[in-house]
Amino acid sequence: MLNDFNNISIQKSSFNKDKPIKKAGVNDHKVKDFGLGNYQLTKKDIGYIVYGACFLGSGGGASIGLTLLFMDKMINNADVMYYVNPDALEANKNISFIALLGSPDKMFEGFGQTASLNAFMEMDEYLTQSGQEPLSYLMPVEMGAINILIPFIISAQKGIAVINGDPSGRAVPEMSMNLFNIHKLPINPVILTSDTDDSGHYQKTHVQAEDVNDAENQARRFAKSHNNVTGIACYPVQSANLNCSTLSDKNRDKFIQWTVGFAWNLGRNMIESKNYNEFLRFLDSFSLLSYKLFEGKIANKEVRETSGFDVGKITVTDGDETFFIYYKNESLLAWNVTRKCYVAMGPDSINFLARKDAQPFSNTDIHSDPEKNPKNIPLGTEVGIIGLCAFEKLQHTVLVDLFLKNIQEILTAFPEDHVPVPDKYIPLPDLMAHYNG
Repeated sequence: MLNDFNNISIQKSSFNKDKPIKKAGVNDHKVKDFGLGNYQLTKKDIGYIVYGACFLGSGGGASIGLTLLFMDKMINNADVMYYVNPDALEANKNISFIALLGSPDKMFEGFGQTASLNAFMEMDEYLTQSGQEPLSYLMPVEMGAINILIPFIISAQKGIAVINGDPSGRAVPEMSMNLFNIHKLPINPVILTSDTDDSGHYQKTHVQAEDVNDAENQARRFAKSHNNVTGIACYPVQSANLNCSTLSDKNRDKFIQWTVGFAWNLGRNMIESKNYNEFLRFLDSFSLLSYKLFEGKIANKEVRETSGFDVGKITVTDGDETFFIYYKNESLLAWNVTRKCYVAMGPDSINFLARKDAQPFSNTDIHSDPEKNPKNIPLGTEVGIIGLCAFEKLQHTVLVDLFLKNIQEILTAFPEDHVPVPDKYIPLPDLMAHYNG
């Protein structure tokens, strides 16, 4: 069967064989004007967004339990946060990524709560001292629980609007795996900051990175010297480079529009209904294709280290068949052990959902410390593994090659499994047509 899968013909027409791509789902209009409909969001809305982004993160993007602790600590019920749609960006305003990078264990201990805000303030000061406009907009770096929360924490404190979109469409294991990098938007300066200490001070450094990989390496080195966490601000760009109000696709290609609204809609359904099957029906009402890959119980989680990264394998079984989900922070490959075949691979997403209550969770939440993590997912939990097709922009050749490289790194760490490294990306619809055929 493996040879059959490797010989699948990849053609654009194959996307329409069994489950045609819907040009517009019945709920797609909601991803533009969600929440209160006035471009203002409350803490309740941010909870929806965090849940939805956790699901969209493909097992990565940090612990949902940790993110909720951050949200409760740093956003008040009375706070109002703001978002702006990609076609409504004001001209000549400045935009930046603000993110948090570091160790989940240290974050559970309370570190990292001020680092990203410090990064924002440093980037804002850099722009104004350079004679430019201060920051007017922020954009999440990815769809993942913690890094979609960070811009809204800053919005709550500084009134900055968060753009309804992101350049990754999911959570990714490396900074280079985003559309800003693919389209060569300038990353510098890269500003790294620590938490504020008891005396009110924090450490900072401004980096002129050679490229995005150099920026990530320097950020990791900085984090190691500062409790294994760092705030990072980078990619200062003008809104004219991202405004999508024109008919041109040039700006649209640089990031994925409406993903924050998509996360809000998904999270709202999860929280309000707490119903697994209802959520799957709701997910299917959007235009992005999704598939139920497998259902079973989490039997094991194994973590190893390679090239300074934690890579791992989640084992899920229903008694008849067994699945391995391989991850490098994010889940990148689903393998059916029983049938010896691929089921899904990045850039398509492999998402977990608890069958009991439609709870999304990340790989970090599985078999974690229940004393630290209020959303710990113990072994034995019944789950659904949901495949979500990558946005078409993420199927760019450079990004696909990066995903394949990361998959190879993970499989190299588990040689005893004898899972062959895929020599090409097979899109989820093609795998499903063959798998279910």
